[in-house]
Amino acid sequence: MNAFAKLGLSDNVLEALAKKGFENPTPIQEKTIPLLLQGGRSIVGQASTGTGKTAAFGLPIIECIEEHPGHVQALILTPTRELALQVSDEINSLKGHKRIRVLPVYGGQPIFQQLKNLKRGVDVVVGTPGRIMDHIQRGSLHLDKLSHFILDEADEMCNMGFIDDVRAILAHAGPDRNTLLFSATMPREVMRIAAEFMGDYEVVSVKPAKSEAPLTRQVFHEMHDSDRLEALCRVIDAAPAFYGLVFCRTRRDTDLVADRLAERGYPAAPIHGDLSQARREEILDQFRRRRICVLVATDVAARGIDVPDLTHVVNFALPQDPETYTHRVGRTGRAGKEGVAITLIAPNEFRRLMFIARNAGFHIDKAPLPRIEDVIHTKKSRACSDLAAIMEKGKHAPYLDMARDLLEEGSSEDVVAALLRQAFGAELDPRSYRKINDRPVQSRNGSRKRLTIFMGRAHGMSPKKLVDYVSHSAQVPPFKIQNLRINGKSSTFTAPPREAERIMHALNKGGKGRPLVSSR
Repeated sequence: MNAFAKLGLSDNVLEALAKKGFENPTPIQEKTIPLLLQGGRSIVGQASTGTGKTAAFGLPIIECIEEHPGHVQALILTPTRELALQVSDEINSLKGHKRIRVLPVYGGQPIFQQLKNLKRGVDVVVGTPGRIMDHIQRGSLHLDKLSHFILDEADEMCNMGFIDDVRAILAHAGPDRNTLLFSATMPREVMRIAAEFMGDYEVVSVKPAKSEAPLTRQVFHEMHDSDRLEALCRVIDAAPAFYGLVFCRTRRDTDLVADRLAERGYPAAPIHGDLSQARREEILDQFRRRRICVLVATDVAARGIDVPDLTHVVNFALPQDPETYTHRVGRTGRAGKEGVAITLIAPNEFRRLMFIARNAGFHIDKAPLPRIEDVIHTKKSRACSDLAAIMEKGKHAPYLDMARDLLEEGSSEDVVAALLRQAFGAELDPRSYRKINDRPVQSRNGSRKRLTIFMGRAHGMSPKKLVDYVSHSAQVPPFKIQNLRINGKSSTFTAPPREAERIMHALNKGGKGRPLVSSR
């Protein structure tokens, strides 16, 4: 902790940093913290996402403010509720034994609880512009005695149309304050805010060193637009352990892509502004704990999702501009870990991608999509690693007697192969995958039949289990089974007419009474 101690931080904060596992300050922290600890400084800081900006302004705030003086001392303005929660949590984790109250304030949360907490007394408020304006107008939040005003992700504030709210909030803040403005890029609107409200300020700029650039490998895959989802699945399947963000353009696309992935058995969920706050927080918690490994997001909703060990960022849809591309790509390849940024494009999007890359200052390589053989090889390698880990930890011990009984009835190769077939279904069979650009056989009008199967959640069915069951029972490739909906005691799905007839014949064969599968 010597490097942090040299910045002038107290023993209390150094202890908190040690508990969090911090060892050395990042460049933005090294440059910013001493300036803010001196007091009386307004700073414009430029640093990309994931460089430790929250601690760069959070640590000096903790050191400089008093314990419960009876008024709000610091306001941190963020563009999204997710970022407000993240910044609030980070400051709470860094304050150590210092008794300061930090309150996140954002829309989508009942306002009465916020009013109650503000009335009780808060030292640091972290909030979004709309809800902060609401409290100012209600008279529940007073900024005239602020010592610190922090504008975080200022460029994103401009992109999201909050600039007028930011001006109004700054106008309510008292003159005796330090103003800190942090931004990954410096568009004209951001610099206007600095000139209008910050007076004399110091610019602290940290740009990635050239040696850091290779940490994020950037590639693009080209395919027909109708193959985009299949290409995304291929990318996820070919990764040894995919853990990343998939960016879509609209909320509707986000829901659609997440639903299609979940139907195929991927641990995926959407995140966008139409979700309730409780549902958003639940999804983010599952993502951080890796219960969900594929988070399908809009650009706005992804702001504030700070997970340092993402393996991939996938642009399912091209971003609107170079700045957005920079923000997306900056979410992987961080904290010294390698990451991959993948962009999926149709042939007519090539020029636009090159324009974005050129203006963002990045080099993007074209790469072929992972082959079916690559996907199966990755899945086999992962299965072998998982089995080795189970044996090493002794978790297989309760099954040894059963294993001995099975080995008495057949060869070891046959027994293991049968168990793998039961566990993986058709996942390791190359015939189960559709070659991209090869259209599946459809009827002449391209229609699909909707089938109802009288098996659902009550029978232990999930989308993946249902696809495996139907595919194996009727010898139908899994990708032919789509649009699944799992209900309590029944489920529905669609299939091309020829495969639908094969499914009904196979699953209803020899049955008595009500058929297991019916069409409608």
